[in-house]
Amino acid sequence: MNRQAVLTSLIQFSETVTRLKVALESFPWDVDNSIITLAKRDVIAILERFVVGEFDANALEEWANLVECREDIEFEPDHAQVISDAIFQLANPTLCGPLLIKAPEIISSLR
Repeated sequence: MNRQAVLTSLIQFSETVTRLKVALESFPWDVDNSIITLAKRDVIAILERFVVGEFDANALEEWANLVECREDIEFEPDHAQVISDAIFQLANPTLCGPLLIKAPEIISSLR
């Protein structure tokens, strides 16, 4: 898969975290420009899948860690701060609280 396809799979969480991580490791970290945009609706969709039990809190945390601080993913311009805050909370449940409790709050903040 090319970088665009891997990043699309990442923002849609359409592959396992392990597969996404391995695929992302094949590309250099630094890029000149973002390649894909993570929108509020993407994060909401993933959180709704988590809430209904499609995957567990560990997978959600690992997914957020893969997204956090990537230069090749930009956050939806008009909502970059709220998306950034959501990704931070998801990637850091030890600091921010259990994901089962945080997920509904984050969904509300993104709507």
